[in-house]
Amino acid sequence: MATGFLADAIDLCSDALTAAGIPWAYDPGQARPKCVMIELPEFTLYSKAVADIRIRLRVCGAPPGNKANNDFILTTVEDIMTSTVIVESGSPGTADYGNQQLPTYDLVARIGTNNR
Repeated sequence: MATGFLADAIDLCSDALTAAGIPWAYDPGQARPKCVMIELPEFTLYSKAVADIRIRLRVCGAPPGNKANNDFILTTVEDIMTSTVIVESGSPGTADYGNQQLPTYDLVARIGTNNR
């Protein structure tokens, strides 16, 4: 199991999604329609103790992306935005998981850390 400030940031996101009742996956092999895929974080390190961490949360829909699917995606995005996750931005997209192309809405969650 991973440890450190990057793993802690992922745990913060997964805990918030769980508390909001939103299914999520961290393992790309378990990504599926109607869940949120937590991608590996990006970060800017200001010192050994301070970092700005950004995690892409992909709200995955079912192909081919009809109105019912889009409604699910938009509702889930709203649920995430009203949870404790701090969303910086979002945009529609697609993702390949297990040779299956899924419609997504990609959110960037932002987490600041101070490792003192």
